Amino acid sequence: MSIDAAASPANAGAANDVRPLWSVMIPTYNPTPHLREAILSVQAALDRCHASAHVELVDDGSSVDVESMVRAWGLTDVQVHRRPANGGLGPCWNTCIDRAAGTLIHILHQDDLVKPAFYARMTELARDVPTAGMYFCRPEFLDDQGPHIGELEQADAGLIEHWLEKICSAQRVQCSAVVVRRDTYARVGRFEPSLRYVIDWEMWVRIAAATPVAYLPEALAVYRMHASAETRRVKTAGIATRDFAAALGFIGKTLDKASRRDCLASAEKFAVDVSNWTAQEAEAGSNRRAAAREVRASLRYLWRSMGWRYKLRQARWYLRLLLGIPPLRRG
Repeated sequence: MSIDAAASPANAGAANDVRPLWSVMIPTYNPTPHLREAILSVQAALDRCHASAHVELVDDGSSVDVESMVRAWGLTDVQVHRRPANGGLGPCWNTCIDRAAGTLIHILHQDDLVKPAFYARMTELARDVPTAGMYFCRPEFLDDQGPHIGELEQADAGLIEHWLEKICSAQRVQCSAVVVRRDTYARVGRFEPSLRYVIDWEMWVRIAAATPVAYLPEALAVYRMHASAETRRVKTAGIATRDFAAALGFIGKTLDKASRRDCLASAEKFAVDVSNWTAQEAEAGSNRRAAAREVRASLRYLWRSMGWRYKLRQARWYLRLLLGIPPLRRG
């Protein structure tokens, strides 16, 4: 389905194709009360923005009645669309894109938040930098220890220079902090449904290869970190490296089309580094099986991206994990 043909209640039959400025789409699955906090944060931020907006939950086939839950919270001005079956991250996020009515699309996860100034400042940035196809701000991370601010990308608001090189070298963006123009998604396509762990990174690279990207240095979006998050589930399952390898295939094609194959080496290095960190984290958490899966996957899928010493080290590590030999303790 093309984005402009999306069957959204918010844009169906709109006179003269007049769209709201904002579509805030919240994918959800078996939500916790964090969803209520997310919705209330959106409503408070939109109230300060004074712009037309469409807010909708996209329920990915939850086993609970999400609409009844939301109405019981007294939230009657939020639309709820239920997908017929659970499809996972990619299909649900793509339904969000398909149903979005606004010019600016914000996909906010069910347990994340926005600060009160988020939509007002993003509206200003989109107005001031109309050539950008994507906008994002500095994130705030929230875990059991409390909030902490993410790294600063640049001191000033505006376009980011050499963004394609930067985003290829690391995942520098949190979904809650990202706003994408509707016509950008129409240009680059939807999220790749076969990916899970790096589904967002692959999209940000695709967008960076197609359009300028602008940034706000203020921390206006909150990414909640907890054990039930999808990224943590993927990491503990030992399949992150395989997902990276699949993403590199898509990214290589994207960079070929943009005549920027020079950026692929940094993307491959990032994949190898994260594979290593993920395996180390799994082993440190006594999840030897997940660690072995990651190391084995790195040897299978990322072989060409490693130097010979690194390959030898990975092979020794994998053998040690298979034999159940604990790591050497230094000090």
